[in-house]
Amino acid sequence: MKFSCLIVDDEPLAVALMENHVRQVPFLILAGKCFNAMEAIAFLEKNEVDLIFLDIEMPYLTGMQLKSFLPEKQKVIFTTAYSEFAIESYEKNAFDYLLKPITFERFLKSVKRLQGSESVKPVMSNSTDAHIFVKSGREIIKLEYDDILFIEGLKDYVSLVTETDKVITYKLMRELEESLPANFARVHLSYIINCNKIRKISDNQVIIQEKSIPISEKYRERFLQKVSDRML
Repeated sequence: MKFSCLIVDDEPLAVALMENHVRQVPFLILAGKCFNAMEAIAFLEKNEVDLIFLDIEMPYLTGMQLKSFLPEKQKVIFTTAYSEFAIESYEKNAFDYLLKPITFERFLKSVKRLQGSESVKPVMSNSTDAHIFVKSGREIIKLEYDDILFIEGLKDYVSLVTETDKVITYKLMRELEESLPANFARVHLSYIINCNKIRKISDNQVIIQEKSIPISEKYRERFLQKVSDRML
């Protein structure tokens, strides 16, 4: 199945980069390019697209304002150089949120989700960021990656554990794992750990502070390979 998409951005270089990314993906079809929100509105009055790559900071109308005019079912991936818009994009029910400069790897990870669930929550992180925003109940909590000790899966929820707190949010472990920086590793069906917090590895256990976390056979080889890359 192929998906049509529209690029909306007032920066020609940003449009060119996104166009190049789109053309590298076989299941994406570029339906059009617009350089401001008014052009996009005119285009969408005559055309339907599956996905819009929407810049936030634009003249006349911002991307956030344009999103409010679109049908609820319209999939939008916000693109911006400013991480402070992450919370608002989450509240706008964005399909995803990409921070510029957008690498092809991060772009591909985002659009491949089109082939999966129709109701995927946005991935609120980028591997170059130092923090993540987590929706927990009615709150959106900012967590520094360095503060996270480990993450425990609880069916359809995950618990992000720090030295002082546990933040529980509705998210599948698989989705969260794909969005985390490289220093995080899956060691068990129910656990992702921050490798920077490991105190020791003993048999089939990882010790983080006083917590013993099991290493399952499924993830053991990949995890030990990550550890061996840093071994003296």
